[in-house]
Amino acid sequence: MEDAKKVFHFFEEISRIPRESGDEKAICEYLVAFAKERGLEVYSDEHWNVIIKKPSTIPNCACSPVIIQGHTDMVYVREESCKRAYEDGIGLIYKDGWITADGTTLGADDGLAVAFALALLDGKEILHPDIEAVFTSSEEVGLVGAGYLDYSRLKGKYMLNIDTEDEGTFYTSCAGAFRNEIKIPITRETVEGLYPLKVKIGGLVGGHSGMEINEGRGNAITLMARVLSMLGSDAHLSSLEAIGKTNAICNNATAELFVEEDKLQSVQARIREMESDFIRELGTRDTLTIGLTVGEKQSASCYDEQSRKRAVSALTLLPCGVMAMSFDVPNLVETSSNPGLINKYENELSVISTSRSSVGSRKKEMRERYASVAALSGGESVCSADYPQWEYKAKSPLREVAMSAYEELYHEKAKTCAIHAGLECGYFDEKLDGVDIISYGPIMQDVHTPRERTNIASIERTWTLTQSILEKLAK
Repeated sequence: MEDAKKVFHFFEEISRIPRESGDEKAICEYLVAFAKERGLEVYSDEHWNVIIKKPSTIPNCACSPVIIQGHTDMVYVREESCKRAYEDGIGLIYKDGWITADGTTLGADDGLAVAFALALLDGKEILHPDIEAVFTSSEEVGLVGAGYLDYSRLKGKYMLNIDTEDEGTFYTSCAGAFRNEIKIPITRETVEGLYPLKVKIGGLVGGHSGMEINEGRGNAITLMARVLSMLGSDAHLSSLEAIGKTNAICNNATAELFVEEDKLQSVQARIREMESDFIRELGTRDTLTIGLTVGEKQSASCYDEQSRKRAVSALTLLPCGVMAMSFDVPNLVETSSNPGLINKYENELSVISTSRSSVGSRKKEMRERYASVAALSGGESVCSADYPQWEYKAKSPLREVAMSAYEELYHEKAKTCAIHAGLECGYFDEKLDGVDIISYGPIMQDVHTPRERTNIASIERTWTLTQSILEKLAK
């Protein structure tokens, strides 16, 4: 078997390429050039999906092709103090057996799947059946690329999805999900002679809205809603913004308020009381700070009273967190909702959420909840990026092969489980008749945050495991 040097080499190469969701053209072009340089069959589409095929290294191999699948995009989040420009790619840091990034998300989710596939396609000594490497785009914003992929180009009956983060665990099913945007019209009025007060909620851990939604972490949008509801008409709302991603627990929110001079001290004191309440509620599960900045007295454009009430009511009613736990799988979140970001517009409040469920009817219920919130606030509810769940199969020869390979290599049994996060496996399972799928990956922690890291030894072991699975299938 080949060592993991090529995996790290290709991960470093693709980390130099900016590849935030929606900006995958450059990584698509890199993959196409990679295939052409090696004389491999390659296909790409206008959505920046790429398929690269490599013949089996075993003459007359009877095994059907194996699909190696991952996505090229990453959630790009940066620390406020980070000086590295997005265009410069990700700065990798190797330290104490881990890989982290210089002030940004690492992109191991799902850059490591891309690196694994490239190492397989470039390998000379690896025993494997025909390989169909599938690189999908915009996974992190609703599995968009997988929704447009031309599945007729694939013949594989086995699929290795390398997009999970718990070594020694093979995932066998996942939730479906959709995005929702609630749009609330805003009417403004001019206020005179008030003090600007910027309220900034930050310091929260955040995290993956599928993997860590049950950790009890704070969501800055819902916490800000509570602050604004408590203040009522004592503070005029000028703007509201939460910069984030729909699939990341929102860890920051900023409100621009205007307050009368005789109420300013009281308003600040009440916010400080709520800060103490939040810290006490979150306990050891999360951290939080509320920054308050007062400016000079001035006039400003603010929401009128009815618009403020509608906006705050909508944010207060917005579903957030775990909605239901599974009755069938212990400790599995069945249905959840995560308000991920608020766009700052002059005449509209736009709140974007992701809702997940492993039960189709519960997804329908969540759509109805969003519609009700929008209707009560005089707004509009728009759902998009709806993708299917991946249902568990009791019989899976691929799962048996993978678990056998793991036990032979590491002398312990692997686990199987379901995952609440969304995986592209649902699309492949729906579109490819009879395909047998497993999902796995090396250890990753704090994905979708600037603390994201992945374990070097785990990458090496997972690479060895991947080669072993392919060799077993080929024989």
